[in-house]
Amino acid sequence: MTIGDAAVIDVRPLLPGEREALVHLLADLSPEEWQAPTACPGWTVKAVALHILEDDFGWLSRGRDGDHTALLDDTIDYREFVAQLDAKNQRWVDGAAGLSPRVIIDLLVWSGAQVDEYLTSLDVGAASRVIWAGPDAAPLWFGLAREFTERWVHQQQIRDAVGRPGLLDDEHLGPCLRTFLWALPHHYRDIDAAPGTTLVVWITGPGGGAWSLARQGEGWDLTEEEPDRRDAEVALSSDTAWRLLTGALVPDAAVELRGDLAIAEPFASARSIIV
Repeated sequence: MTIGDAAVIDVRPLLPGEREALVHLLADLSPEEWQAPTACPGWTVKAVALHILEDDFGWLSRGRDGDHTALLDDTIDYREFVAQLDAKNQRWVDGAAGLSPRVIIDLLVWSGAQVDEYLTSLDVGAASRVIWAGPDAAPLWFGLAREFTERWVHQQQIRDAVGRPGLLDDEHLGPCLRTFLWALPHHYRDIDAAPGTTLVVWITGPGGGAWSLARQGEGWDLTEEEPDRRDAEVALSSDTAWRLLTGALVPDAAVELRGDLAIAEPFASARSIIV
């Protein structure tokens, strides 16, 4: 199954609640917690919050208002694109570093409402693109789901940094995992195997389930199901899964590989982010 054939994940009803949780979290932080380091290299809690704000401004400026002045060319060499994106993100964080926590929170409230209003006007069947899922066009619902995962992950990084409980429930983590796992067909594109060869991914805990990745034709098809054929298996918790798929360090023992390791082991390097 391709992304275009998958069941629609419409995350737009989840966005206001996710933003409300972020705002309440940030409003509760001490000045010291705003400066706490996060899992994003070199970025504090404040820097991550500023990055979320920039992302909102991008949706409004480029999407709603059609101003592509700062739009990067994602058709260039991938590593060059990543370098340009990292530099662009850092320039914003450095330039906005003087904003106070109160100003940042107020802006996040305003921009979140503006983005939510804009996104409700969109046709989720329109064309979009998610680089980490491959070069082909994808439906806009998937692009919006990717946006939700980015918001959710950055909030989780802040929560981890300041020791607050995460939004690790079915409502939030479920859509994230269902989006993240679409990185697998593209990630496995160079893994050769006999037709029908199947990897089963078992995820336990909130948002978990069973997914199968099967070799079909020249590529790999992903479905959310427990198949009869199991050439290789990966078992991990939902908390481990989101961390692994977004590049965070996880203990080797937290990911169980079974069966044909040539098929199971590539899962450990799959990423559902731009890296």
